[in-house]
Amino acid sequence: MDEAESRTLRREILDRVGTILNEDLAADAWGRILVEVVRRPDGSPVVAGIDVEEVIGDDAQVDDVFGGTKAHAVVPVLASAVEALCALDGLELEDVRGGTFARFAETSFAWLPGLVHAPSPGFDRERDDVVARLRAKNADLDARYGFPRSGKPEVDLSEGMVRFRVGSSPSVVARATLIGTFAPRSRSWGWGGSHPNLPDHVRRASASVIDAIVDRPLWELSTPLFATDESTAWALAAFVCDRAGGDGVLCSHEGEGGLVFFLLRDVRTSVTG
Repeated sequence: MDEAESRTLRREILDRVGTILNEDLAADAWGRILVEVVRRPDGSPVVAGIDVEEVIGDDAQVDDVFGGTKAHAVVPVLASAVEALCALDGLELEDVRGGTFARFAETSFAWLPGLVHAPSPGFDRERDDVVARLRAKNADLDARYGFPRSGKPEVDLSEGMVRFRVGSSPSVVARATLIGTFAPRSRSWGWGGSHPNLPDHVRRASASVIDAIVDRPLWELSTPLFATDESTAWALAAFVCDRAGGDGVLCSHEGEGGLVFFLLRDVRTSVTG
């Protein structure tokens, strides 16, 4: 299937889902639903749970709709739709555990692989601004040092440092603290301080950066691992950089397309090598 065919099929599936959500599941009363889908022993998909977020109006009315006969009748269609949309994105249903339908316009919906909760208002409100500020910071580093977009920096997590050289120019060094990682296979973000396979001192250094941020109502900061997309992973790193007063963010590509984000501080040239 080529890209055009994939786009057409995705739109057809979303149109069908949108009709169901609007006609049978009171879509005008909420903003997104998280549909958890698992496989039966025979391999067929089945809805294991539905969470409704961004409710407008009466919660009890929404509960009644999703607990009624119409909901029971249409959940098999939702399970099949989630399975098909995951396949179109090249994802395994078992890795993402379902999908999210978020209101895109008055009667249409966007698809997000995984169980993607609504962003906290504070993060959502500042997202575009902190991303713009990070782009400016990284562009400044690139103009001054050819870093972090060129070449392959050497990150030493044990020392909390990164080193980089362009040609015969002096090395560029900076303090580097792990912020978090994005796993494309599961479409998930994990904070560095919660990573089980890292040395304690690396996790402590990462956690201390997040703990120092005073925007505690943001659920994203206190949730060790959650479903999201790559653009939001960048936005989370940008938010941390902004609040920590960082010089920029280094994004390193790891195995299977994973992304690792580092907070850069005290960027400078080094005369020692």
